[in-house]
Amino acid sequence: MHLDQNHILELFEALNAHLEAISESVSIVVVGGASLAMQGVIQRTTEDVDVIARINSEGELHPASPFSQGFMQAISKVARDFGLDKNWLNCVIDNQWKTGLPPGMSNDISWTDFGHLKVGMVGRAGLIPLKLFAVVDSEPGSKHWNDLLKLNPSVEELDNASSWVSTQDASTLFQSMLNEVVHELRTALGIN
Repeated sequence: MHLDQNHILELFEALNAHLEAISESVSIVVVGGASLAMQGVIQRTTEDVDVIARINSEGELHPASPFSQGFMQAISKVARDFGLDKNWLNCVIDNQWKTGLPPGMSNDISWTDFGHLKVGMVGRAGLIPLKLFAVVDSEPGSKHWNDLLKLNPSVEELDNASSWVSTQDASTLFQSMLNEVVHELRTALGIN
């Protein structure tokens, strides 16, 4: 199933209902296509919802995994009810915690409260660097490239994103690929 803004909202509401039934509350932080779609930045669909973090009772960001047993069951029930892949909501991007999150990401999250489910959508401070990182590792013209163009980063945002992405892989090849992508982006965005 390809998920657009309306489908994602419906899935979050269903997930909330399952959490309410077991009296469990969960706060997650979403990135990627789902975050872009929910914020109206893109019109394309996405195949999954990428959870990069969860919020603890003190309001602090932590790696998303592991999901609690109750949350996993609620995710599975939504997958069953809507005919989705069992990993429709996942924390694969959680690996990003090993090399660090983009600076300022935690201060640029907009929240939607469904009741027992609170969903934070990462804003530009996190999305631009994460998408730039994804572009370096993807084919030209990829969804990540198009998403980054839709975000239309300023010179400062692109420079900040590039500085962070350069810390993710010190290899000469990666740095060369990053420089090439940034040059192409500047040209495409008209910010040379």
